[in-house]
Amino acid sequence: MSKIKSAREKKTLSLKRDRRNTFGENSKASRKAIPRRKQLSHMGERRAVAQILNHLRQGAAERDATEADVLAKTTIVERKRKAFKKHRDTALGVVVKKKLAERRDQSHIRHVDATPIKLNFEADKIFDTPYDPALHKRSILWELRFHSVRPNWGPHKKKSQRYRWRYQREFATRWKEATLRGAPLLVGFFAEEPQWRERMLRWCEAALTAESDSRS
Repeated sequence: MSKIKSAREKKTLSLKRDRRNTFGENSKASRKAIPRRKQLSHMGERRAVAQILNHLRQGAAERDATEADVLAKTTIVERKRKAFKKHRDTALGVVVKKKLAERRDQSHIRHVDATPIKLNFEADKIFDTPYDPALHKRSILWELRFHSVRPNWGPHKKKSQRYRWRYQREFATRWKEATLRGAPLLVGFFAEEPQWRERMLRWCEAALTAESDSRS
């Protein structure tokens, strides 16, 4: 019977003494692989010695036999130094700490991913929202990049142009007005990405000018 009666002490010793295989193989694979790797090491050792002593089978001088014996012993020592050695598994306490850390990281990632970051820029007073880089930066960048690329009109070019010009006019008007009046959402974003302010204003002017030219 165990002399340790305290559950806390048993748990402490278990975390310290118990081991877990963290090499990446299951228990059955390890039971088969370890003897096989030892066998391959021994086979390589015997093969290296056999190659050295092979030329002595036909008969050789005593000096050659002495040199071959010294070389064979040296080869055996080198092979044993480089041979496969079984290492003990990782302590249970280390494995538990690693799993807990991974679980905390995964829960944090799930929490961040679950946070809505898609902004509805057509909503009223959306630009009065206080800027948060973790929540808003990706959505604003996506919106700006989407409008700055060259449009793909598709097979119905005239109809696509008409609807896109109307959408661009509304977008350009809202964004230009919010930028010039210093809306909190865009002020915070442009503080981090100042190059986008002038670029976006130029695009708004070009969009409004193109739309007015198409009407005239």
